[in-house]
Amino acid sequence: MAAEKQVPGGGGGSGGSGGSGGGRGAGGDENKENERPSAGSKANKELGDSLSLEILQIIKESQQQHGLRHGDFQRYRGYCSRRQRRLRKTLNFKMGNRHKFTGKKVTEDLLTDNRYLLLVLMDAERAWSYAMQLKQEANTEPRKRFHLLSRLRKAVKHAEELERLCESNRVDAKTKLEAQAYTAYLSGMLRFEHQEWKAAIEAFNKCKTIYEKLASAFTEEQAVLYNQRVEEISPNIRYCAYNIGDQSAINELMQMRLRSGGTEGLLAEKLEALITQTRAKQAATMSEVEWRGRTVPVKIDKVRIFLLGLADNEAAIAQVRRKYL
Repeated sequence: MAAEKQVPGGGGGSGGSGGSGGGRGAGGDENKENERPSAGSKANKELGDSLSLEILQIIKESQQQHGLRHGDFQRYRGYCSRRQRRLRKTLNFKMGNRHKFTGKKVTEDLLTDNRYLLLVLMDAERAWSYAMQLKQEANTEPRKRFHLLSRLRKAVKHAEELERLCESNRVDAKTKLEAQAYTAYLSGMLRFEHQEWKAAIEAFNKCKTIYEKLASAFTEEQAVLYNQRVEEISPNIRYCAYNIGDQSAINELMQMRLRSGGTEGLLAEKLEALITQTRAKQAATMSEVEWRGRTVPVKIDKVRIFLLGLADNEAAIAQVRRKYL
């Protein structure tokens, strides 16, 4: 994992204030993490050697250690801002000074150190975490939805820049594939929010295919992270399929929800609403139920919906028993 020597203290950019508290508490750990030199960093300075960046591992570890374990996107956003600032200082890649902003972009000519790739990755993660923070706030303030979409587009733009940089012959094949999967994942999320179901499912399927290939190319221990990501996006794929017209997808979504004990992230509210709507439609045609050999009429809608939910639970339990017993 790429590492930079860090400067203790506050965050940078618009996300610094929100996450500075969490960053100061973990500042020592962040410094230790970033003082470690990159594997093969000396060799990477020779143009003939390949740069490598464990994109999925970096973002998963960073998210879990800096707020996302508790759904605190604001804290994670602050961490991304601080890490960007430290990277720029270490690489002497500053965006001007406190009096004047000077825009600078990472180019292929700078790819002698994988920390330049990490800098672009943190740009994307910062924009994504801000979008997810706004998504939480949009539940009570609908006007923030426009800003949410703007931040997601920004995250996709940075991911596309990272993918473009990774096309360089200085970057190894694994990093190229991870960059493509990362871009596809964020693109799928953006299309999902726009309710462009066909474009979203294409992006998510591309992401899934790449991670499955990466998982098959490494040992079982190394493949765990890739397989976890595949499991994360599977409900999104099925939800898109349902909205495109695949009616069988709703049953699979219900089973996924029951197996996981609930759904998190961008799909959660949509899936809950869809399941409720589907059960309401089924309840409208349900007039009776068989119990201990007797046919009993069911006239109350809430009872019908409850019985349908109970049947779904029993079906999920039976499926687990068949699989593991």
